Amino acid sequence: MNAPIIIIPDVHGREFWRWAVAHRKDEESVVFLGDYLDPYEDEWIYWSDAYKGLLDIIELKHQHPDKVVLLLGNHDLHYLFPVIHGSRYNEYQAEKIRKTFMDNMDCFQMASECEIGGQRYLFTHAGVNKVWAEKHTDLFGSAENITAETFNRLMFSDEFVEALGDISKLRWGRDRAGSMVWADVEEFEWSEARISGVIQVFGHTLQDNGPRIIDNSMYCLDCRKSFVLNASGEID
Repeated sequence: MNAPIIIIPDVHGREFWRWAVAHRKDEESVVFLGDYLDPYEDEWIYWSDAYKGLLDIIELKHQHPDKVVLLLGNHDLHYLFPVIHGSRYNEYQAEKIRKTFMDNMDCFQMASECEIGGQRYLFTHAGVNKVWAEKHTDLFGSAENITAETFNRLMFSDEFVEALGDISKLRWGRDRAGSMVWADVEEFEWSEARISGVIQVFGHTLQDNGPRIIDNSMYCLDCRKSFVLNASGEID
């Protein structure tokens, strides 16, 4: 990917992404950070509309395979793997959702990255916690050498799926650190959780007052709007 890049954080059936994509310039790429379904109850989004949105996003990927990146979040993966359990799971439509993801799995990936002005940017659903990565060095090797390809080549291996199920106490789990689809933004307040040499861009933890930026290296963008990473390396 080359900048500018349109970044679409957690969708959850919302429509804000449509405007951003409709006004996309030919040179702009688009990265969706995952969580396409499971609308919040208080947002009054019909499940059928959320599901249609997922189908439209998948079609967008088919139309622009080299310009659109679709990442997977915990609300997507819990329809594929029970170990990644989560809230608002739609048990009545679960098989239909699972089949949709499985039939289009070549459209999705776990991570993406780019380099702008010599600076690396890593896109995942919830951010990569160094403590979590170091717990699984048998899978990832050194945390400082992690790339998007590290995760994409492991996609859906049994050991990786088990590691994705790690949830910290901040999310009512038992692990010291959450996985790349479960880490809470609060975890990145710990300096030992951050990986040096890379700016991480993620969603997952809903923010009511705009994006949350930690140490100019961790960007939590889950706030019901799209963003742009420009050619100067700025996110706005």
